[in-house]
Amino acid sequence: MTKVITGSLLFLLSLSSVAVAGSSSVAGNALDSSSITVKWKLSTQDAMWSDMPDAQSLVSDSSGRADILVDVDNLKQTIDGFGGAYNEKGWTALSLLSQEKQDEVLKALFDQESGAKFTICRIPIGASDYAESRYTLNEKRNDYAMKKFSIARDKEKLIPYIRASLKYNPDMKLWGSAWTPPTWMKTNRDFDSGNFKNKPKIYDAYALYLKKFIESYKAEGLEIYMVAVQNEPTILTKYPSCAWEPDQFLVFIRDYLGPLFEKSNLSGRIMLGTIQDGNFDAYPKTVLSDKKANSYVSCVGFQWDGVASVAKTRASYPDKNIMQTETECGNWHWKPGFDPDKPQNDWSYGSYTWNKIKTYFDEGVNSYLLWNMILDEEGKSIDAARPWPQNAAIVVDRAKKESVYTPMYYAIKHFSYYVKPGAKYTSLKEGYRNAIAFTNPDGEIVVIAQNDLVNPVEKTISLKGSVIKVSLPPRSWSTFIFPKM
Repeated sequence: MTKVITGSLLFLLSLSSVAVAGSSSVAGNALDSSSITVKWKLSTQDAMWSDMPDAQSLVSDSSGRADILVDVDNLKQTIDGFGGAYNEKGWTALSLLSQEKQDEVLKALFDQESGAKFTICRIPIGASDYAESRYTLNEKRNDYAMKKFSIARDKEKLIPYIRASLKYNPDMKLWGSAWTPPTWMKTNRDFDSGNFKNKPKIYDAYALYLKKFIESYKAEGLEIYMVAVQNEPTILTKYPSCAWEPDQFLVFIRDYLGPLFEKSNLSGRIMLGTIQDGNFDAYPKTVLSDKKANSYVSCVGFQWDGVASVAKTRASYPDKNIMQTETECGNWHWKPGFDPDKPQNDWSYGSYTWNKIKTYFDEGVNSYLLWNMILDEEGKSIDAARPWPQNAAIVVDRAKKESVYTPMYYAIKHFSYYVKPGAKYTSLKEGYRNAIAFTNPDGEIVVIAQNDLVNPVEKTISLKGSVIKVSLPPRSWSTFIFPKM
């Protein structure tokens, strides 16, 4: 007693345990099959973001087994949202398009009805590796009082980029992170590489620098809810970067930044991050095991190899918000088989990103961010010696003046469009590794699955005794939306 639905979707729901809207009793009564609708959104290599037929066929199933068993009573961390990073090169690429096409791209990322519904975005404090050139917000040497601090450079590209996105989501949560402090605060007095000076006057000045960043953006009508001390403090590169020892993070947050923010009514705005290293005992434990420093930190930010520390941080400091701050940006040109001159904006990278999103949520993060949201087709970084061609969700073809939506865009949209802020990560009991689930605040259950094989796979999904059987097409992402039951 089954019914095959067009689009390779076969539904079996248990009459003995599914509460159907409008019916006072389930078992033994005739059910209105239109009362329950399970929606399915599908993306394949050949057709992205397709609506599949809804479920309307109800039959009895009492096996109690499934490949994907959603444990709706085992809810974990709250989901804050999804987003990406604003960078100058992104705005430069977007500006090549006509105003109409610019609006289409911004709507695709930020619109809360039809777009990817991004709600959290990162702003570089000074130059990132995707600035047009190197700069900080105060290069006046030894200006400890920050009299020459200025965001004039940000008003050229970053702030217009931010304001353009706010047209589609005026409630965007904005946070900042520095790739390099002012060069006079570093041992090598350069934008690239070098170590942060271990001097009290420098700590004082840098704390004031971050405070000024928040205040200057507020004067522009832009609320910064959090700042990170340093992007990837263990990585020294030929683009803006700076090394910090874990003990420096501790001293700076505990004795300088935290007290200044508290005195200035900026409490709760410090991120311990962004941490690329997977060594939990380094930055997370060093800082958070100190009671005073811990009290100033509201969020811990991880990216790249930092995923190895997420679960320990979640278990050891369950009160802390945890953010995945930057998805891996593709084209690992130092590995064999990668073209050093081209970004990897293909399906395989989209699949890689999908897996990263799942892994980070499985480990316990509250939010997930892309790196560049928009780049041109070359995607090259600021590094003059060997520019790193990186990926973006949306690519602007400079010659054609057209935008291209990469598989990575749809990989994250399968999450961000359906998983609402306030949702709860929902555990799965059975063993299909390519599935994840969330419970939205309104009671919807969102199940997201990937088939990364070249052949279709048959899977059953069960929740609250209800079972659906699905045929996942080759190389595909699927999102299933179950109504509150």
